[in-house]
Amino acid sequence: MIRHWIVLRHAHAEAQSADGSDFARELSERGRDEARRAADALAKMLDGRVPRIVSSPAARAEATAQIVADRLGDTVGFNARIYEATPGILLDVFNATGPTETVLLVGHNPGVEELVALLVEGRSQAHRGMPTAGLAVIDVPDGLVEPGRGQLRAFWTP
Repeated sequence: MIRHWIVLRHAHAEAQSADGSDFARELSERGRDEARRAADALAKMLDGRVPRIVSSPAARAEATAQIVADRLGDTVGFNARIYEATPGILLDVFNATGPTETVLLVGHNPGVEELVALLVEGRSQAHRGMPTAGLAVIDVPDGLVEPGRGQLRAFWTP
């Protein structure tokens, strides 16, 4: 069975949060629009399939994930390991989802763009950039997925 792992970078966020922390930064108006557009693009790509959604609990990622979940008819699970994660940690998070056919991970750069490169190219230094609300759909084999075992099926940017 081929599984589909979808990597989505959170949408555009405000430069600062009310409390000054990076974790609490909210989506900007531009970001809310980007997230809605990403959700619409995903709905077309998935053609009725509903992914399991796992997100960083940071405010901007949580809001992005919720907009997508509302559009796709799903709920969001949160994993604190995604915030400030390395590509190796993100790969572990994906692998921990088990045999689920379609999983959407909402996270942050540089980790998400490095993860896409790690899955597809086998090395995280091969990343080419991933803009806010950019998403990559990667086909992966059953079982434990190792670096370089994914095939990029789609890449979308707002």
